[in-house]
Amino acid sequence: MDGSERLVERYLRSLALGPVLYEPQGNVPPDFLVDGRIAVEVRRLNQNHVRGDSYEGLEQGAAAVVRWAESKLPGFGPALDGAGWWVSFDFWRPMDWALIKRELPKALRAFQTTPSPRGVTRMITRTFELEIAPATIPVTHHYMFGGYSDRDLGGFVAAEIIRNLNLCIAEKAAKIAPFRDRHPEWWLVLPDHIGPDLNTEERDRVRAHIDRRGWDRVILLHPRDPTSSFVI
Repeated sequence: MDGSERLVERYLRSLALGPVLYEPQGNVPPDFLVDGRIAVEVRRLNQNHVRGDSYEGLEQGAAAVVRWAESKLPGFGPALDGAGWWVSFDFWRPMDWALIKRELPKALRAFQTTPSPRGVTRMITRTFELEIAPATIPVTHHYMFGGYSDRDLGGFVAAEIIRNLNLCIAEKAAKIAPFRDRHPEWWLVLPDHIGPDLNTEERDRVRAHIDRRGWDRVILLHPRDPTSSFVI
């Protein structure tokens, strides 16, 4: 059971509708069965980058950047007398990750060989920027990971929820289609990692632009309080 499923389990048990079973038919829908009649599927509500007929969560690209930085930057050696450099990234999609992994080490080695006292900002690809800045405190490695800016994050919260929630609803509706007749009622419950604190006006706007695609209920949960829900 992953973090989203644990959150949803707490929510379902708080409703006191009856027994809550996890994966009652094994690794096929539904994720939970409540009172022997309500089938519940779980999906994290996140921001996605859409390209053609496919999409991916923004956190996937960001996680790849963080993994690269944390695994590769220490390989450039220790900081001499504690004097090193902060390495930060600014990016947006689409990212040519194969090209980035090829060109980024070249840029870092070039700067290491011929550093500029003020640091440098350089475009590695057309959607990926490298920034190197002097560390003003003693550091361990020559290059230290200073963080990143994902330009695809953000936007008007209600609009982002509408766009991404409709993607998630369609994705899950297709997944449960072969199993739809097994249970009389189906819910889709999503921990909301985009905008869990919508006001009343924003919630009304979301409701007006969501296609439930046959789900009996679509429910957004606050990721820090699973008893706080927004039912669509």
